[in-house]
Amino acid sequence: MLIFSVCPEPPRAVLTLQPKRTPTGIYQGETVTLRCDIQDDGVTDWEYRWYRGLNGLVHSSSQNEYSLGPVEPSHNGVYSCMGVRRSNSQKSSISDNVTLTVSWMVSPHLTMSPSWWANAGDSVTLSCEVGDSYTGWRFSWYKAVPYREGFPSYPDKDFFPELLPDSDGGAGGSYSLSLVGLSHRERYVCRAERGDPVYYTHFSELKFLWVEGQSPSASLTVSPNRVQFFYNESVSLGCAVQGDSNRWRVKRYLRWEEPKVFECPTDWGSVTGSTCIFTTTDVWSDTGVYWCESESGEYSNAVNITVTLKGVALESPALPVTEGDSVTLRCRYQGSPSNISAEFHKWMDNGYLTKTELTGEMTIPAATQSDEGWYRCKQLDQGESHGSWVSVRAPDPVWSISLLILLCSLLVVSIFLLVTIALVVKCCKARGKNQYTAYRGNPCTHGVQR
Repeated sequence: MLIFSVCPEPPRAVLTLQPKRTPTGIYQGETVTLRCDIQDDGVTDWEYRWYRGLNGLVHSSSQNEYSLGPVEPSHNGVYSCMGVRRSNSQKSSISDNVTLTVSWMVSPHLTMSPSWWANAGDSVTLSCEVGDSYTGWRFSWYKAVPYREGFPSYPDKDFFPELLPDSDGGAGGSYSLSLVGLSHRERYVCRAERGDPVYYTHFSELKFLWVEGQSPSASLTVSPNRVQFFYNESVSLGCAVQGDSNRWRVKRYLRWEEPKVFECPTDWGSVTGSTCIFTTTDVWSDTGVYWCESESGEYSNAVNITVTLKGVALESPALPVTEGDSVTLRCRYQGSPSNISAEFHKWMDNGYLTKTELTGEMTIPAATQSDEGWYRCKQLDQGESHGSWVSVRAPDPVWSISLLILLCSLLVVSIFLLVTIALVVKCCKARGKNQYTAYRGNPCTHGVQR
């Protein structure tokens, strides 16, 4: 007689990672929990065991949660779990593997819209993004202010981040900044956070915001008239002013350097009068914001110059163009002719517009405000350029000056007429009075003639 013994399936163990996000979305410094659930009929005397790869048992507990934190890349590995009953040594199945990948601490990316420069009284939107698919980040925005003893600094004692009003841990990734009352240049950073306990990212890279007044005292000129340059190209920057231009110096703020302002020729380049001349070396040394500054602290407009390592550069005007003017954008290629077919892209809210030009240049016959925005060019074999902002401004209000002159002329004429009329009336009154006096003073002359 054959006797069959049927062994029941062992209880199933399920390993999950908490918080619930993809295993590759864990960053250095966060706390994670490996939760082991055993699908049984209410058995409570399980001892839970966690294993990592070939290293074997790493933790055991009567609790079904194993916390790791703050995690480091050394915690990377494949984890599994199982349960063993303390009463009868019954074992559960071994769970499926969960791969834990810890990435280095992340730095968010800060952008400014519509541009890194704006007029006083406008508003600018700061956007903070973390380069992963997780949607539960909370964001804070800071202004970089002069360092004060006893406060944390970033990245050293040049400044420390001052929290902007109503910007602490907001769920949205953007912050609207009013430019009323701000100085000519400000610097901003952002930071992201998530989880409980809270995990903070690094601060973002420092971003420079230029606030331009209505009538700058000087104008920065760029020759050649473009903002993107290849390696080893000569650039001349001048200060166009009314009066003594020798009081003005060209200065720059570099994107990749510590937060510091550099002056020409003290720190780089050579100078002739108020013109600074330098040769581009690389993206690290010369990409940044340039402007003119006087000895008394007056400022010009600013220009953002980019030195590109790409094979393609967009040639666009360095200064704002006036409505109605013709604007030509060109796609330049390093070491190749520029008159070959290229695509020109303009960023829009819902994508970008594309226009293909066989000659490698695109002309806007009469610029309008709708033409203002970010542009880039692309060539099939050479690649694509960086983006550059093309600014369009309203024409100078010549009519208002003419109207003012007309009003002043009318006022002068009116005063002249009033004075003339007053003098005529006074003269007439005086003549009438003299005639009346003569009549009263010689009565005999009006007697009857005999």
